[in-house]
Amino acid sequence: MPDGDCIGSMLALGLALEREGKKVAFVSPGPVPLIYSFLPGVDRIKVAPPVVEDGFDLVVIVDTSVPERLGDLFVAADKLRQSGSRTLVIDHHISALPFGDLFYVDPEAAAVGEIVYDLLKLLNLEIDRDIATCLYVTLITDTGGFCYETTTAATHRRVAELIEAGVDVRDVSRRLFEEKPLKSIEALRAALNTLEVSPCGRVAWMVLDADTLNRLQVQEEHTDGVVNYARFIRGVEVALLFREVGERRVKVSFRSKSRVDVSRLAAMFGGGGHLRAAGALVEGEMDQVKKAVLEASMAAV
Repeated sequence: MPDGDCIGSMLALGLALEREGKKVAFVSPGPVPLIYSFLPGVDRIKVAPPVVEDGFDLVVIVDTSVPERLGDLFVAADKLRQSGSRTLVIDHHISALPFGDLFYVDPEAAAVGEIVYDLLKLLNLEIDRDIATCLYVTLITDTGGFCYETTTAATHRRVAELIEAGVDVRDVSRRLFEEKPLKSIEALRAALNTLEVSPCGRVAWMVLDADTLNRLQVQEEHTDGVVNYARFIRGVEVALLFREVGERRVKVSFRSKSRVDVSRLAAMFGGGGHLRAAGALVEGEMDQVKKAVLEASMAAV
């Protein structure tokens, strides 16, 4: 599921290039969560597998650490590459693996939006209100509301310029944090009913199994942020959410507060991400996956 950084970075860069007379198409590997439906240009995003016409010189892939995350979209991009297009990857995941013709990763960046912002400045491209709004969303979402340690003085300087460009901070905050669909609250309630904490008090976890998800009819976007409620517990260092997404397939969300690098934990199970936020899609029965991930998490704390 594309997040705020992915969607916002794509739109900001595309809109800026379009202002310069470039032909731009927006494509996402999955549906855009409704929470981002207010972003300028979001209605133009096509969902993979797309019918991508020829004639593009460059394919830009943002906020993607490995090509497998693109699914059918990577196949479409590869076809364009075979017809003469080049592929540029812009990312900030610490676990990113090089792919494409040009690969730029900055693990120190709070969001890909920071990289895109700097790129637009370098190219002397105007950052108008629409572009600024997209970039602001990348920053406020990927920094956890400017709470993560990736938030720097430079981050706030960029934010100040985005606000000066016309971002309506109150409106964005309301749409992102104060207008959750009822399904999201129902998913949170169901997850909290499964909350457990390790005897040492440093690991907490919740479970959303297939039966619960089907009964509530919730989608992936409705579970976004649920794992943080386990992280909010005093003394907890690692928080986990186990979500059953198919037969013998469990998606695990990892979060940490200050000491544990959860990108390394996720990598043990074929996933990746950031220092304090990561994820993995693990093959196996729920109990089996839970046991393995909990053992690794306990050892890490």
